[in-house]
Amino acid sequence: MNNNISLLIGLKNNLEYSKSCYYSIRENYPETEIVFVSYGSSDGTHLWLDSLQDENLIYFYNEEEKTLSDTYNKAIEISTKAHVCFLHNDMVIGRNFLSSLEEALSTNNLVYYKVIEPPIFASDKRLWKEICDFGSDFETFQFDLFFQFEKDQTAQKGEYTNDVSFFLAAKKEVLVKINGLDPLFKPMFCEDDDLILRLRMSGEKTFVCPDAIVYHFVSKTSRFSEEFRNKTKKIEENSLRNFIRKWSFTNQSKVKRKLQYGLVLDNPTDNAVRELEVFVDHIYSDYDASKYIEDEQKNTRFDLTEKFRPKNAEVTDDVVIKFNAKKLSEKNRRTFRSLADSIEDEKTSEKNFFQKLFGKPDHFKINNLSFELQQHKSYEQELITRKDV
Repeated sequence: MNNNISLLIGLKNNLEYSKSCYYSIRENYPETEIVFVSYGSSDGTHLWLDSLQDENLIYFYNEEEKTLSDTYNKAIEISTKAHVCFLHNDMVIGRNFLSSLEEALSTNNLVYYKVIEPPIFASDKRLWKEICDFGSDFETFQFDLFFQFEKDQTAQKGEYTNDVSFFLAAKKEVLVKINGLDPLFKPMFCEDDDLILRLRMSGEKTFVCPDAIVYHFVSKTSRFSEEFRNKTKKIEENSLRNFIRKWSFTNQSKVKRKLQYGLVLDNPTDNAVRELEVFVDHIYSDYDASKYIEDEQKNTRFDLTEKFRPKNAEVTDDVVIKFNAKKLSEKNRRTFRSLADSIEDEKTSEKNFFQKLFGKPDHFKINNLSFELQQHKSYEQELITRKDV
């Protein structure tokens, strides 16, 4: 083994998990570089880090609260190896984990390792995930059975996937080139969707290495932790809304193109504005947005005051959408959720032949949304490299 991978582990309280994770790694990998980063831990984590006498450990901590993206960006920054691997502190890594990863990284810049989980999210089927129960925490974990399970795995051929995963290893320079993860998602969630999207747009492929195995207790230090369990739903909602604000599409969209939308909105309501604001760059209406901005601005770094313009203002966006909020329905919601897909389908379809032949060029209607394409431009390439805020 070349020992050229840094194991990056973000910490936020949950000291007992951090200790168990650290000692389980050191039992099998005493010389591997571990990088711990903690922002805002208040349970003795920072004192514990200071107490460790380990020449192969790099760590950083700060009392300031920061995002998961900030945490791993700092870990990438202070790591010293050519490759880095994202881990959580509620994981046990296999005894062949690093040797398998190193082999995969010799021919791939971006590798997903195989995650074994108890049946908590069993319906969420991914190529990089397998359901098998070896315990729900470090105290009940069946180490011997897990390591035997790892040993019994016959050599499996890796393959490329379109799945998204945070559980990855990569050439460090590939992550540095796009300026790491985006702290837009505060405190967490959707940073993996955003990162993998930008990496793929930059030309990278995601390769699954089934022989590099870890066991994951599942969100013990995030969504199910004492700190976040009552906040998870709201955090996930805000994270998704900010992903859409950034890209103007969801990660399920077929067409990954960032277009610039201006929405001319008739009969605006509070509900319609809240639902539709995230999908467009500007809203042109007679809506008084002051209360909405007051309530929502704390959930995003986008300047919402720039989003709202008077109804009679010149529409400067590339794609103009006209919509009557009184007609908001599930069918129209689906159109807003897939704007780029809908526009691409319209441009390439043979339907509405007479409308296309005798109507105005670049004008069309989808359900109750009227479209005018003022410019044929897209901006996703500008988002590949994260801009510091």
